[in-house]
Amino acid sequence: GYGSQKKKEVTGSVASVKAEDFNAGVKSSPVGLLQGKVAGLNIINTSSDPTQGGYSIQIRGFSTLDKGAGTAPLYIVDGVPVSSIDNISPDEIASMDVLKDGSAAAIYGTRGTNGVILITTKRGDGFSDQPNTQVEYSGYVSTAWVNSRTGMATPEQFVNLEAISGGKVVPTIYHNADGTTNMTNWMGELTRKAAITHSHNVAITGSHKKFSYRASVMYKNAEGIAKNNNRQEILAKLAAQQKALDGWLDLQYDFSYMHYRNDYFCGDFTQAAIANPTYPIYDPTTASGYFAPQGTGQSNPVEAMNQKEAYQDGNYFRGSIKATVNIKAVEGLKVNAFAAIEEGDNRDYWYNKVINSDEANSGKAGRKNSMSLSQLYEATVDYVHSFEGGHNLVGVAGFSYQNFLYDGSEMSNKGFPTDDAKYYQIGNGDASKKYLNVSSYRNSNTLAAAFARINYNYNEKYLLSVSLRAEGSSRFGKNNKWGWFPAVSAGWRIKGEEFMSDQDWCNELKLRVGFGITGNNLGSDLKSVAMLSNGGTFWYNGAWVYTYGVSQNVNPDLRWERKFEYNLGIDYAFLDNRLYGSLDAYIRDTKDLLWDYEVPTPPYQYSTLLAN
Repeated sequence: GYGSQKKKEVTGSVASVKAEDFNAGVKSSPVGLLQGKVAGLNIINTSSDPTQGGYSIQIRGFSTLDKGAGTAPLYIVDGVPVSSIDNISPDEIASMDVLKDGSAAAIYGTRGTNGVILITTKRGDGFSDQPNTQVEYSGYVSTAWVNSRTGMATPEQFVNLEAISGGKVVPTIYHNADGTTNMTNWMGELTRKAAITHSHNVAITGSHKKFSYRASVMYKNAEGIAKNNNRQEILAKLAAQQKALDGWLDLQYDFSYMHYRNDYFCGDFTQAAIANPTYPIYDPTTASGYFAPQGTGQSNPVEAMNQKEAYQDGNYFRGSIKATVNIKAVEGLKVNAFAAIEEGDNRDYWYNKVINSDEANSGKAGRKNSMSLSQLYEATVDYVHSFEGGHNLVGVAGFSYQNFLYDGSEMSNKGFPTDDAKYYQIGNGDASKKYLNVSSYRNSNTLAAAFARINYNYNEKYLLSVSLRAEGSSRFGKNNKWGWFPAVSAGWRIKGEEFMSDQDWCNELKLRVGFGITGNNLGSDLKSVAMLSNGGTFWYNGAWVYTYGVSQNVNPDLRWERKFEYNLGIDYAFLDNRLYGSLDAYIRDTKDLLWDYEVPTPPYQYSTLLAN
């Protein structure tokens, strides 16, 4: 982070994967490109639902409980810490670097405990004397289907269960009014025979003497195995760089936009697995027109799928501008200013028609809006210099300020005069307003940090890296707003020694050792202060009034979690780089874990306190 190094000079535990080494085939998520590529990076595909993220990710396992900011790593996209990478086209990623140990991740301070994944997207091919333009297309089509059933009896097996079991099991057979028996494959009713996904990415790359760019547009439509389950997304991206003022000024621009829509599956696979296959799907005598099982604890899964509607759509925008001033009077000195913004808005809509088994939610509709906004401002100074005698120095120092804003509202109602009202006019439900529910929120937090790092090497043999980040968060208690996150690592390139110069079988051999302290932020705002919440209503002076009270214990000493990590590693490459890899051993010690601890009442108002 905050710069680049030659691989042979890296002293932390870092894995780098280029685009040509990514997993081939269907690219459902940027994270899937790394699956199985990096030791210690655990990626589990948790869902085939295209409307869900689908991946659980940990670097070197868990190092925190669930009261912090989670267990997922921090993602940095083109220098911007982002909330999600689902709005990046996998075809536009040039490389991904995984910072695994504390010495490598400590430069990111409070958000480095779970590791860091740096994503660099594709850009123009540098500058050229003659105008140059290239057009690229990449795409794929894939299909998915159910390759196994539930393991439950088929309708035919269920009807003949008594004979199959030798009389030990007598199934309950439902007969229609005319005496016939149904053969309903409930799982088959909820799933598609084949789910088709297709993705298309078009990119244009151009360059000239002082300007280069890459612009791309991607469209993707992904069907889920379940009926009514679908995701559509459109992504557009522009990356450009420019030289100005006779080499004094370098400018870099990055802009991306995504629009998406998720159509959610509202059926119930559990009910489909256990539902009696002799039940019919439809019954014209019921309010919904679907069969309603009685006295069995079962419901009609097809009814739930067809009588419920739920979808989400939204937009994401991310933009950044970096200006670099090259101080020609001092060789190797640069001053950088970086500004970035990330904004996302999501809208959820849902509506239930009449549902026989769920009278309370029949005819109910709702909608929810949520917005998140992140603004990042950074200023850094870079210095690179090689001294006589083989001494090389790279330094960076800077300041970072990031503000987060979250805003949203939600409303629901029922008792609409017609199903066509849906979620369009929530206020036009039951006239008494007894089913109307409205809520909203708005909160923000700020991170501010100062940081510095020095990398030194002697003849590319003896390597040293030292960094320090001081970071403050408005989320923590007033007595512990700031934390310190130091790191130090060293390396010995044994291959660079003179006694290894004639060992042609060895292409690289390096010993690394490192130590770093990283932190974990809180997962939500306003956890250390007194919060007022609605405690109910009472009749006062001829009207109903709300009561308010403090809803949580106050902890002014709430502070960061801290992870102390020690790492010992070896990088090797033998036999003309045919055999290569890394071996790492590490020890982690997490202190000041965030948790809801039981406390006495009194003196505390509530029985639990979020503390370290």
